[in-house]
Amino acid sequence: MELDLRDLTEAFGSEVGGFDPTAALDDVTKATLQELFDRRGLLLFRDLEITHGEQVRLSKMLIRKEDVVEGVAGPELNDNFYISNKRPDSAAPFGRLQFHADTMWAHDPFEVLSLYALEVEPPVLPTRFVSGTYGWATLPDELRARVDSHCVLHTAGAVRRGDLTDVLVSTVERPPTVVRPIAYQHPRTGETILYICEQMTKEVVDLPPDEGEQLLDELFAHLYRPAARLEHHWRARDLIVWDNLAIQHARPNVASDGPARTLRKVASPIPKLDLDEIPSYSVAKS
Repeated sequence: MELDLRDLTEAFGSEVGGFDPTAALDDVTKATLQELFDRRGLLLFRDLEITHGEQVRLSKMLIRKEDVVEGVAGPELNDNFYISNKRPDSAAPFGRLQFHADTMWAHDPFEVLSLYALEVEPPVLPTRFVSGTYGWATLPDELRARVDSHCVLHTAGAVRRGDLTDVLVSTVERPPTVVRPIAYQHPRTGETILYICEQMTKEVVDLPPDEGEQLLDELFAHLYRPAARLEHHWRARDLIVWDNLAIQHARPNVASDGPARTLRKVASPIPKLDLDEIPSYSVAKS
């Protein structure tokens, strides 16, 4: 397969042209895409006709788990998981989403996410991305020294910061939590990630609250600075696949009565949770 590769930003992200999702992938093509995904964190494919099954196969291949069969139902195993303001029973049907990595609160979070644009109408609201790997690599020495070996608590509960205008906030029963180092080592690539987010990081567990919040504010200002962002404006048949450990995403306010914005989502692997740890979400109507 003859692939055409182009970097989207200097920091992260690449566009892949010439990809055929129906074709059997040879070892060289697989290795090329896997290495690119590990190094750049996010891949964009334009103008693809791709089924849900092909989207699952590609997503799992990039993290080298295409042959892993998961034993619970979830967005990687069925064709009914959508981010949409028009399709009934879809996730996040309205509101603004702050930067986050899905299931950051889990002991075994999603390793890969992908979104495929089934229907988008102008004016199309973008999805915004930042790289925690790039955030750590560019962290000023003084700030890196202050991070030291500190850990943070991530939770599925309601944690929001800054301007909360139009932010979608869900009520979560029995919110699961996990403690991770701020400087978190990626289990597959070995790269260090600045592993905090404004939506799910509750506190620095080993610092006084005021001191911990000040440190987080400075880290967020660095991680989310406009120059470090990638903003994708959707077109129909766009597919974006990204490393959910290294890359965070956000979006502006989506209105229920606004232009159609329906994206099919695949996420894998499903976090391993005890039954009493599975969060129950409820979202107020906009």
